[in-house]
Amino acid sequence: MARRSAGFGLAAAEIIPLLPYLAIGIVAWIIYRKVAGGQSSFDLTSKGNISLPASLPKPLYVYQSIADRQFSAMNAWGTDTDALFGSLQGLSPVELTAVASAFGRRASTISLFPSTQQSISMPRNLFEWYDAELSGSDVQRMKAIWGATGLY
Repeated sequence: MARRSAGFGLAAAEIIPLLPYLAIGIVAWIIYRKVAGGQSSFDLTSKGNISLPASLPKPLYVYQSIADRQFSAMNAWGTDTDALFGSLQGLSPVELTAVASAFGRRASTISLFPSTQQSISMPRNLFEWYDAELSGSDVQRMKAIWGATGLY
């Protein structure tokens, strides 16, 4: 009869075959952390490469709020296309550029515990998000909205 550990109820003979899988998992996690933004933390948002226009008709926080709504519409399960298109309605090319600039690069996230965020993707710009989340006529509609900006 195999001797059982008091803490976990598993015998040493049952644990030893699992060690290679545990080692592979640890190495994969270390590599992921390196690739995804360093060992200590993963930058879930970062500045993108789209410059903010010099003159905007509204305060910057308005465009940041629209960028946040774009992210929220795509981050969870499924995509809220009504929110995506609705929040962009009536914006000028300069304002759309401000939204893309405010969006920057964002990683898809999940909340495992209250007040924590875990990344489940590499950071992407707004147009990479659209390409991942939209298809068919929705992509064409989004490209038509952004067409005057030359960004998408």
